[in-house]
Formats: sequence, C-alpha cells, structure tokens
Amino acid sequence: MSKEQFIIAMRFLASSVSVISTKDQSGNLYAMTASSVTSLTIDPPSVLVCVNNEASIHDVLIPGADLCINILQKNQQEISNLCSSKQLESQRFENDFWNSSHTPFIQNAQSNIFCKVDETIVYHTHKIVIASVESSQSADTFNTLMYADGGYLD
Repeated sequence: MSKEQFIIAMRFLASSVSVISTKDQSGNLYAMTASSVTSLTIDPPSVLVCVNNEASIHDVLIPGADLCINILQKNQQEISNLCSSKQLESQRFENDFWNSSHTPFIQNAQSNIFCKVDETIVYHTHKIVIASVESSQSADTFNTLMYADGGYLD
C-alpha cells in the first residue's frame, strides 16, 4: 500500500481531540495535541498514546512520569491548534486554560485523565506510551471535539 493510500484511508477515521500534558523533573511544562489516544484495558484502567519521535514531549514520557490526557470540548479548538503548532510551542502555557499546580491539566476540558507511564515501545517514527490511569474527572454532558478528514467536525 502506498503512503498516500494509507493517509486517505485514515482521513475517514474520526477521533476525539486530546492534549497530552506533563511536567519534567525541572518543572518545565509540555503539551501536544493528539488524536491517537485509546483505552487499552479496563482492569486495570490503562490507556495508549502514540507520540511522534520529534515532539518535544517525547523524551519526557518515560516510565514513572505523570501525564494527563485532556479530552477537549468543541469550544476548545484554539487549545488544540496552539498545542499542535511548533511555532507556538513557547506560548502553550501563556494563558488561563491550565492548572499546573501538579500534573498540568486543561480546566473545563471534556475529561481529564491522570496517568502514570508504565511502559513505552519504540515503533519506527513514534513511541507508544502505555499508561495506568490513576484518576479522572469529566463534564456532565457529551460535547467532545472531534477530528476527521483534515478538520474539526461540527
């Protein structure tokens, strides 16, 4: 299969938009937009996140690291765009979207899933991060930001 055929096929796979956030041992904050996030097991609760090797957050996501999966609401496209732009990387935390008192998380997200990295697997251009879920909080109603075919869905 050609790369182009694969990309076209994947454009039809709709997914929720999440921002993965963490803090390194020096207190530096990291965040990246991700659509490759999925539940892995219910018992114990765990998730899987795929991270490009070139993402600045890549080297921080090691076993034992805390992270938060922030599932965005429809009105949070600005956060998604900010956390996916390499040019705006230094501005990701220069706003009032965040609570960074411990593991940074987006306030008013659809859900915040707080995790600890269990294991990572290198696979070509990406790292697969397997993390155990320690706690979560969610909005009362479904209003999740979705992405497919190169854009946000209504």
